Amino acid sequence: MQLPSNLQPLPTQPWDQRPDSLPLEVEECRTAIWRAAGNVTEASKILKISSGRLRAFIKSSAYLIREMEESREVMVDKAETVIFDALDDVERRDSAARFVLERLGKPRGWGAQQKLAINNQGGTVIFQWADGTNFDGSDTISETIDGSSAPLIDVTPNTD
Repeated sequence: MQLPSNLQPLPTQPWDQRPDSLPLEVEECRTAIWRAAGNVTEASKILKISSGRLRAFIKSSAYLIREMEESREVMVDKAETVIFDALDDVERRDSAARFVLERLGKPRGWGAQQKLAINNQGGTVIFQWADGTNFDGSDTISETIDGSSAPLIDVTPNTD
């Protein structure tokens, strides 16, 4: 991930856990946030503090909130590039990129896709979303099998 060029270096300290009495500095938290790609738990490990302490500190700073959001947007940009590149490679499965997009890319229209259940019944395929709502494609036919409310799409081979 490309980091901003103006990040402050983090001081190296000999302790295993930062003392609670030592106040946090905004710029060191910003650096840790960017180095951890917006992951507060990872940023707290870099700073050697609890994630709860860092979250509370971030919530009290509009500046750090914006920086965390921007670091995540950069990660979503990168994941979108991976997905875009994967469009040319049918064999690739980029589950890590999908994970990022489904969770962090929601404001951009990415999200969990509903699963499509396909049931083959005598040469006719019934399309119905897993939550019970109907497939609303333009090729739907109003007839149903056995009183089902699922629309049908005829996939009978043409023998002409």
